[in-house]
Amino acid sequence: MTWRLRGFFMLLERRVIVFPRADFLNAMRRYGERNGKAMPDAAPTALSFDPAQDVSLTITFAATRGGVETRFAFSREDVGHALTEHCRDHKVPLPKDVAKQVERFKDGAAISMQMGSPGMHVMIIDDQEVMRNIIKKLLAKANPAQITEADSAVRALELLRSGDVDPDVILCDLHMDKMDGAQFLRQLRADKANLNNRKPVLILTGDKNEQAHELSRQMGASKVLTKPISADDLIQQIRLVQGYFENAK
Repeated sequence: MTWRLRGFFMLLERRVIVFPRADFLNAMRRYGERNGKAMPDAAPTALSFDPAQDVSLTITFAATRGGVETRFAFSREDVGHALTEHCRDHKVPLPKDVAKQVERFKDGAAISMQMGSPGMHVMIIDDQEVMRNIIKKLLAKANPAQITEADSAVRALELLRSGDVDPDVILCDLHMDKMDGAQFLRQLRADKANLNNRKPVLILTGDKNEQAHELSRQMGASKVLTKPISADDLIQQIRLVQGYFENAK
């Protein structure tokens, strides 16, 4: 593991602990052994890691003779706890009372810790102004540094493609005219030239139909949230899809 330290501006400091692929796998093996997911000793055939998703890590092992390949899935919280346990096992100091975030780093992973805060940039996509205002009120408790509003998914895609906005997280309504939330997700995720195409997207819907939720997840939603939702729950889910796995005390 290696330490990296970068300063942003006054009273803002970011510390990052980097786990190359070998250390990352070792951390997950140890965590799996402790939590009933003992993995084979062989090297995996595939490792898929996206901290913005609920199931953020999948490790695949080749089939043994006459069997089938084996997959082990871990949530972002699992990954975060595995990496912090690895640090404790190897006596790598971790600051207390600091929010910790899981990130992808090359073919491995990293834990970043922010001392101070640059503020959060949220994009809200909803074709109803009253709903955008409600969401802004819910977000007030988190004191976001910037909020970008889009009154349609089409407009949101234009803004994201232009590079004029760089949100940390996107909140999008599911049911909208012209282009709904699922169509927005499909186009955003498919646009590889768009630097924002992998940003976390939370879909908000009053629809309790699990099929609608599952379709949104298949299209690339980081999380599907059912309205109405409280400010605390919304902020917590935003932190989770950003990769935070342990709330600051």
